[in-house]
Amino acid sequence: MEHAIPDGPFTRILVATRGRPWSERALALAVRMARAYRIEVVIVAVLTPNYVPDKHSTWGISAAPQVGDDVRRIAERVLEEASAFADANGVKYVCELRQGRPAEEIIKAAEQRQCDLILIGSRGLSGARRVTMGETGNEVVLKAPMPVIVVK
Repeated sequence: MEHAIPDGPFTRILVATRGRPWSERALALAVRMARAYRIEVVIVAVLTPNYVPDKHSTWGISAAPQVGDDVRRIAERVLEEASAFADANGVKYVCELRQGRPAEEIIKAAEQRQCDLILIGSRGLSGARRVTMGETGNEVVLKAPMPVIVVK
């Protein structure tokens, strides 16, 4: 079977989105790269469980077993909008809704889908507030086994 050879250094890229402006900038760059290199984009949204009291847990709290329906609907809408954007630009893509700790789920998805690049949005803060890009972004940059582009 013959496989298409990408036109650039990447074969598949993952972009994490939450529907926020900085996530939308990361999605826009991922779609531009996918068009230029003729590669697939994996679009991931992660549902983060709430924490509830749990007297049997070491710290007295544990992750709730389910995410609320309203939160799930919002995440599904974000993925629908990202799908429409990718479709409008003629890009091959797959969307995935995951649940858990965002950084862990982003990295797991990238590994499972065999992505060789992750794009993640940052608010682009300046001055004293730019020390961190956010807990999720920092963790992805530090722990991902593949390159990560932080989009401001």
